[in-house]
Amino acid sequence: MSKNIRIGSRGSDLALWQAHFFQDSLKAIGVDSEIIIITTKGDRIQHLSFDKIEGKGFFTKEIEEALLNDEIDIAIHSHKDLETQAPPGLKIAGVSYRENPSELLLIHPDAIDLSQPLNFKKGAVVGTSSARRKAQISELRSDITIKDIRGNVPTRVNKLREGQFDAILIAFAGVHRLELDLSDIHSEMLDPRLFIPAPAQGVLAYQCRENDNETSDIISNLHDQGVSNAIQIERGILSGFGGGCHIPIGVHATPTNEGFRIRATFSNAWESFSKRVRFETTSLEGGLKIFESLKTKDLPSTVFISRDLSEESYLKRACAEHKIALIDKSLIAISPLTFQINHDECEWVFFSSSNSVESFFSQEKPENWASKKFGTAGDATANTLGKYVTKIDFIGSESDMSIVSHKFKELVGSKKVLFPISARSLKSIQASLASNQVLNVECYSSKPIHIQLTESQAYIFTSPSNVEAYLEGNTSFPESAKLISIGNSTAKKLKEHGFSSLIAEIPHESELWALLAS
Repeated sequence: MSKNIRIGSRGSDLALWQAHFFQDSLKAIGVDSEIIIITTKGDRIQHLSFDKIEGKGFFTKEIEEALLNDEIDIAIHSHKDLETQAPPGLKIAGVSYRENPSELLLIHPDAIDLSQPLNFKKGAVVGTSSARRKAQISELRSDITIKDIRGNVPTRVNKLREGQFDAILIAFAGVHRLELDLSDIHSEMLDPRLFIPAPAQGVLAYQCRENDNETSDIISNLHDQGVSNAIQIERGILSGFGGGCHIPIGVHATPTNEGFRIRATFSNAWESFSKRVRFETTSLEGGLKIFESLKTKDLPSTVFISRDLSEESYLKRACAEHKIALIDKSLIAISPLTFQINHDECEWVFFSSSNSVESFFSQEKPENWASKKFGTAGDATANTLGKYVTKIDFIGSESDMSIVSHKFKELVGSKKVLFPISARSLKSIQASLASNQVLNVECYSSKPIHIQLTESQAYIFTSPSNVEAYLEGNTSFPESAKLISIGNSTAKKLKEHGFSSLIAEIPHESELWALLAS
């Protein structure tokens, strides 16, 4: 092809990576090109956070103007930076593959604390200039101080190294594409179901003039339709809020067998506790319709959860801000049991609950187990374990114990594992291992607490034992009540008694909050 394509790009390392990636893609199909660097408003203004910069499109406007003025043929954007309404005369002619859209939490080595959610110390200074990130990190950790941070990806990482921040939030895609060495920094890949990405995060947008058919045809050869289908839903939801990265909204569409599972978090301002929703759709139109109905749907006015929550609890704070009456009460009483175990008999120790951690270390000295590897069934248990150990080698990220069990089995191989358990344990993780690998030690017992509860509009159950305890003292639920289960085993126990429930896919209170609104 005779046409030499002029590619417009910002001058940052990441933007140039994106431009060179596209240039290499063009070369692979026999198209010559050159890269033209353009400075944007967002590049020039480094002292303000995004929500304080006037106007929209502060990383894209100048590039789009160059495109309209025929100074370039194609603009390469990080798709999440684009307004949902394209300027007249321009169009997105194609999109790239999607890099992992997760957020990366980078923690200064001096600020690590495994006993705290997200594994950084109390009162930490966290750097981000994104309204979406500010909203979600402050909801997950109410004790932190948020401080604006600007600059390209390497600059922000270096500010963390220098100690200007205890932690920073950054897109994994940028770090991965630049192949940055982070070996001296503690990093946490945040589950996109927990920390919801920006719409279209991890995707590149290929923009050209509407009337440039030749360039549009070239781009069509590099277009990923599957990715396009997913991010159209994400950006369609964003469009309903005015579109743009100054809005505290996250949306993520995950492909399923029949369509997409959507998770969204949104609020009017990042300082307000966001509303979350989770739903499934088979189409863009259907997804937008469902979201609009959930967007204004009333939350339950009363909620019961079978767990004693701390004042810092995500769910407790969310309910308080949205004026929901919350009853948090475990229906199980825990009693430690005396046990004997030889620490030389195993190479791993796996904890299924915070109760098992506390009961085990009420008798065992942590230093006697320092050489072992540790696994937990979820983040909450990991935070409790973090009070006693300096490293946790496996943390389950699913409420479905069969998935956690499979992943743990792949990791431990044929090693022997000690399981501190209750006398009523379902032994879900143990079932996937060979019998000669498993050492069970009963370190606590549980018994139901019989109490009569006032009626609620929603009930959240955290374990099968809590279901049984509730139904021993309360024969049923209000007819219109919403039931939510943490994990398949809990849902199965409810079903045995004739009740269906929504199931949390991840063992975190943010998921429960989403299901209350969905």
